[in-house]
Amino acid sequence: MAIFKRLTDILRANLNALLERAEDPEKTLKLIISDMEEALRKATVATAQAVANERRLKAKYEQAYTLAQEWMRKAEEALKSGREDLAIKALEKKNEYESLATRYKVAYDEAHRTAEELKDQLDKLKAKLEEARTRYITLTSRHKAAKVQKEFAKYTGSFGEDVFGRFGEMEERIRMEEEEAKALVELSGDSLQEEYEELEKNRRIKEDLAKLKAKLKREG
Repeated sequence: MAIFKRLTDILRANLNALLERAEDPEKTLKLIISDMEEALRKATVATAQAVANERRLKAKYEQAYTLAQEWMRKAEEALKSGREDLAIKALEKKNEYESLATRYKVAYDEAHRTAEELKDQLDKLKAKLEEARTRYITLTSRHKAAKVQKEFAKYTGSFGEDVFGRFGEMEERIRMEEEEAKALVELSGDSLQEEYEELEKNRRIKEDLAKLKAKLKREG
């Protein structure tokens, strides 16, 4: 459809411009996603307008068709009553509305085809946008990982043996702190257990009280 071709051309031009001046890959990809979202928004509006036009023409066709049938009924009633003159006028009206219904039917069929094509294209645009969002997540994750690897390679080269020589000293200090922590836990274990039991007892009492209040409220 023409509207989607224009949107595609605009989007392609925007993407090319972004890629030509790209400096930050993540920012560039985000702008691409933003452009695609804007294109989808415009396509959604165009599709909604097409569907509304389709429904309007369908209503016009059905109205004209119904009136044609109504005037045909009136012509029959007039003829049964011996009023051939009224029957002729009613048939003229019937033919007029039949002709109008035919024109509306042609316009409605075309509008229906257009709306269906637009809805199909809209679904494809949505799928493309979803694919782009998924690829954005993947690519930005890879970009972040690449930056981390570059930083890691830059700084690890400056680490000498003297840096790693202190690891044994730090390890011994940490081991002593772990032993101290373990001893404190063992010494305070009983009191901690009592506190946890007290908390659990209070919690159960609160639950029982809430249930009792709810029961009294229902019975009251």
